[in-house]
Amino acid sequence: MFVEMEQTWSVLRKDGIKNVVIFVGDAVRYQSIGERLFNYGPTFKTIAASLHTPASFASMLTGQNVPEHGVTEFSNVLPDNILSLVDLDDWNTYFSAKKGTMHEDLHRIFQMSESAYLTDAEEPFIWVVRDPGGHAPYDGYDPDTYEQISETGPDYLNRVAGDKKHIKRDYNKSIESSLNRFEEAIKCISDRGIQDETLLIYTSDHGELIGEYGMLGHNHVACPELVYVPTTFVHPSLNSGEVSTSIRHIDLFPTLTELLGVDNCGEMVSGYPIWEGGNSIGYNHFKMVFYNSKLLSDVATEVRSCWDGDGGHVFVNSSYSDAALVYIGIMVKSYKGKQIRSDKAFIESFKQFLPGHQIHGIPNFDRETAEDFITDVNNRAMSARSIEISQETKDRLDDLGYM
Repeated sequence: MFVEMEQTWSVLRKDGIKNVVIFVGDAVRYQSIGERLFNYGPTFKTIAASLHTPASFASMLTGQNVPEHGVTEFSNVLPDNILSLVDLDDWNTYFSAKKGTMHEDLHRIFQMSESAYLTDAEEPFIWVVRDPGGHAPYDGYDPDTYEQISETGPDYLNRVAGDKKHIKRDYNKSIESSLNRFEEAIKCISDRGIQDETLLIYTSDHGELIGEYGMLGHNHVACPELVYVPTTFVHPSLNSGEVSTSIRHIDLFPTLTELLGVDNCGEMVSGYPIWEGGNSIGYNHFKMVFYNSKLLSDVATEVRSCWDGDGGHVFVNSSYSDAALVYIGIMVKSYKGKQIRSDKAFIESFKQFLPGHQIHGIPNFDRETAEDFITDVNNRAMSARSIEISQETKDRLDDLGYM
């Protein structure tokens, strides 16, 4: 059942929101959610800004497309002249105190040291958590620390690759565990007695492939299973259900700053408050990065795509030699190669990496419109500062599945 939102948002804007909880379940794809998430509140199909965590977080928290803030990898730092939600002066801003493998990178990218458990966040606050969500190893994280319990992401996927029923079962269980933790956050806010002045949001940084195109994970070319993620808003005044319109990661920042009464943010962002509608086309930008691979360290592949709720145009900027090198690397040493061989999806998977134009679904705009949109976004591109990340960090990213 679809819900319409115009009157609901007008009520919410009058409710005096002081606190925001942004609960980001890693790698939760829209196609794998169900009624449970719809029942929490209005749920939107959302166009992710990237297929890579650092880029998507930077877009969610700034309202800018990836080229505009320049963060494309874990070694980047958000430029000092770009305002993010964790920079707002009149709010106490925190990342979750659950360190594990999830939050060290956010502190570095946003140059923000404050962390807290939700029970300890002092009002007014903005509290952001990167939850394991649907990230491999599926349902393999300690819920109290977010540490991997017994195996790394690649170890898990190497073990289960080729068994899509097993993978799908584990992935769905992982999503359920993430929603259990989100329910704990909802209960925490209720127990504190601040539910009327607190807006909770459940969303994801990108989706996940669980066998489509013969592939696993999310370090891949843009496709619906990776681009579409859910965004659910939870507040006593909001009706529950699936919303008929789609939104974008970049719409979160202007939506929240307007709800919080923050002035003078309009010129700094590309998104729109959700109730204004704005542009229905969402931009996704993915730069393939191989943090711990000398063989693939010089590969230059960027995927730029435009989407609405019905489909998208994808443009792979690469060379045939780089595409072949990435594919060979995947086939030789990756769990993805094991899955491809099991499915005999050699042609289907290789085609995804080839340079050129691909189309998914039935987008309500043509290729020329998409190309013009991409050109416009990239004309505003800037470079983020990069810092050297330690070998320990590279190894940890390897454990999460980033080659």
